[in-house]
Amino acid sequence: MASGPSTLLSLALCLAQTARTQQGTLPRPSISAEPGSVVPWGRPVSIVCRGPAGVTSFRLEKGNRKAYEDVGVTSRGEQETEARFHITTLSEDAVGPYRCIYQIESSWSALSEALSLEGTAEAVSALPAGPPGGVGSPTTQCCFSAALPMRCGP
Repeated sequence: MASGPSTLLSLALCLAQTARTQQGTLPRPSISAEPGSVVPWGRPVSIVCRGPAGVTSFRLEKGNRKAYEDVGVTSRGEQETEARFHITTLSEDAVGPYRCIYQIESSWSALSEALSLEGTAEAVSALPAGPPGGVGSPTTQCCFSAALPMRCGP
């Protein structure tokens, strides 16, 4: 049986459909913050995006997707790749929602879940939680918020 134009057209359509299906099956990246998503003002924080093996670049998007930063992969494993976006000093303009996407060849993944980065005043304990050995009377801890000191312990 000879290959005709209709057979080649069918093959091309089949390959195009397969490519479209593969593009739609990229798993969503994960997003996290180190040391956490609530960070004292002025402290550093890293936003970490993770995706499957084969990722060529990650994009970190802030807010409404108009502000973003692209970065190459910073760590490769057999099963996973990751990129770290470093914020050296947490300030008002750095807080808000973030999402990651990644690229493999010419395909982009779906967006990650949103990570809400928040700033806070550093909590300070005036007294230890209890005497050594856990014996004795309860103590009071004093915690500070950005506005006023408040009682947060027993």
